[in-house]
Parts: sequence; structure tokens; C-alpha cells
Amino acid sequence: MSRAVQILITTGLVVVLLDIYNLFHLSKVNWTHKTHCPQNRPVTRAVIHMGPHKTGSTTIQEFAHHHIDLLRKDGYEMPEVDNAEKNARGKTVSSSNHVRLATCFVDPIVEDVRTIYPCDPDRLLHGLDLAAKGHNVFITAETLDKIDREGIEMLKSYLSHWIDVTIMIFYRRYYDWLPSVFNEIHKGRRLVQQEKWEESIVDFLFQYSESYHRLHVVSLFNRLQQKFKKENIVLLDYHDKQTKGPEENLFCNMPNAAHMCNATRFIDTSTSNPSANLDYSDLAYGTKKEGLISIPDDRKMAQVAESIERYHKSNLNARKFERVCPSSSILENLWNLTIAAESNFNPNNNPQNHDDLRLDFDMAARSKLCALDVAKTLTDPDWKGFFETYEK
Repeated sequence: MSRAVQILITTGLVVVLLDIYNLFHLSKVNWTHKTHCPQNRPVTRAVIHMGPHKTGSTTIQEFAHHHIDLLRKDGYEMPEVDNAEKNARGKTVSSSNHVRLATCFVDPIVEDVRTIYPCDPDRLLHGLDLAAKGHNVFITAETLDKIDREGIEMLKSYLSHWIDVTIMIFYRRYYDWLPSVFNEIHKGRRLVQQEKWEESIVDFLFQYSESYHRLHVVSLFNRLQQKFKKENIVLLDYHDKQTKGPEENLFCNMPNAAHMCNATRFIDTSTSNPSANLDYSDLAYGTKKEGLISIPDDRKMAQVAESIERYHKSNLNARKFERVCPSSSILENLWNLTIAAESNFNPNNNPQNHDDLRLDFDMAARSKLCALDVAKTLTDPDWKGFFETYEK
């Protein structure tokens, strides 16, 4: 199947060619718009938030959904999304995530995200209808971090219907970003997904620390710069301590978004899609493998993990677990990739702060970059006693 959307600007017309199931969804909106507009046409603006993944996108999307009235006061509309959409795997999608608009620009051959979140041409057409009516738009979808050069060219054509375009992406340090990616992949694991239980973060870093670099913001930024002017791309610092979260960071740097900016500062928000502590379920899986506890299904797995967590916190005062950490060569590679990106892409980079950054990296190298040492924990006398009496 060819790319689901080909956007061609010819002779002042935009032609949207869709091959999803060979159907044309052209009845709901007027999708033909003149590209040559009078000089007195009011300035229209499109703001595109591209994530990337694991940089607070869900929090931003939920905030936009709950405060759509303020977003409209700032002059922005959002293309239609379903209030309670689920993907092909049954996972609920954020109500303001334009993922099914974003996948229209993602290569279906390379990225299976198109199978999980099929491109919805009606959402593209609704965006064009907003442009025809002179509305500003705010589009947010971290799936756009997968966009390739051809997709960026098509996106640029699509966005040509607005006079001013701003693309907003977050920079997150590579060594801090990778554990979050691993956690996202594994926190929803089910018992039948054995490969996700057998793979530790150390295994993940050994196998993927370099290949995942193409999905990092550095690679995305470089691809975008080939088609968009640098002044059209706003790079935000995920680690900015002057803001209380990604929603303030984004909306207070977004053009003409004073109402949304003020709301982020005065309305309490909670982090959406947070990371999960995998230690307790890792240990529970270890007891299953060793035959210490019978765990036939996901429900029992959750019960055992909760019991382990309660015992750890109540009886052992949450003492530190023994951990298995990456090799020095993997850590050195992570540090080199991080510092190269920090020097070139962090908008708040200061070489004088690299010593502090190294301290934080070294701390991560002993904690979140490490896996629970299940074998040692199972031989600990306190834990052995707990497991021996668990089902009695």
C-alpha cells in the first residue's frame, strides 16, 4: 500500500489523495481551497506539537482537552478527535491526541503505528476546513516523531494553508529518555508476553541504545530542519526547572497563548501516563520462574506484586534492592550521545553545568539505568522467608 495521503499543491488547488480501503471521504467538508489568497487575508497560525514520545505529551494533551475554552480564547481550534478512542490493542488514547491525523504522514511500511492507529482522512479534512474558515489550529501528536523526510514534505504542504507555522518539540536528555521509553514498553506487559518479562533494562540498553537514537529529538530536529526554517521550530527544554511541567513549558512558549499559559501556572495538574515501578512485578515473575509461587494469570501476577510491595515497604522499610547495571562501555556510549546532544540541541545548555550533569548521569547509572537483581533478592533471608510462607 502506498502512503495513505499524498498532498499536492498544484495550480492553486490542494488535492488530497486517499487510498485507505480505496474510499474517498469527501462529503463532510469542503476540501478544495485556494492557496493564492488576497494580501489582506488575516494571519492564520498552525502550532504543531510533535512530542517526542516520553516528554510529557499526554499531560499536555489532557490539559488542552480540559481547557479547550481557554485555548479558543487564545484563538485556537483543534481538529476533531473522539472523546474516548481506543486503539486496536484496546488502549485508551488521550482525548486530545491527534494520532489518527498524524499517522497519515507516517510511512506505513516502516511504522506499524498505522495498523494500531489507522489514518483518518476526515480529520485531515476537518483541519483544512478550519484553515478555509481562517481559524488558527493546535495539533498535538507525539506519533509525529516517527515522520520521515517524505512525510515531512507532505506535512509542509498540508500546513501551507496557514500563513504562520510553529513546530514545538521537547529536548530530553538521552540517558534520561531511554529508561522512560523502556518503562512505557514494559509497564503494560501481560503474562503471555514472555519476551517483555525476560528483557531487563540492561538488556534493552545493550541491544537498542544506539538504534533508538534515530527516534530521539536530535534526529527529529535534523529531519525537520531540512524542510522547515529554523525559526519555525521551537525546541523546549524538558528539564527546565523554571516551569512546573511540560504543559507550562509548551503553552507559555506558544505564540499568543496567554490564557493557556496563565492556566498552567494557577491550575494544579497531575502527570498523565506516569512511569511504573517494575521492581515488584519483576520479583513476582522471578518467584513464578523458580516455582516459589504459582502465578497462572495476570490477575494473580498483580496480586503477588502488590503483596511484595506492601511487605517491602512495611516490613523492610523500603530498603534498597541489589541491582544489575550496564557495562562501562554501554554507559560511556550513553554519556557520549547525551553530551553531544546537550551541546548542540539543549536550548538552555551551559558547558559550565556539565559537571552537574555528569553527577546526575552517574546517579542514574546506579539506579534507573539498572535492573533489579532478582537472583540475589530471592536468596536474601528476609525475602526467602516471605516467599516460603506466602501461600500457606
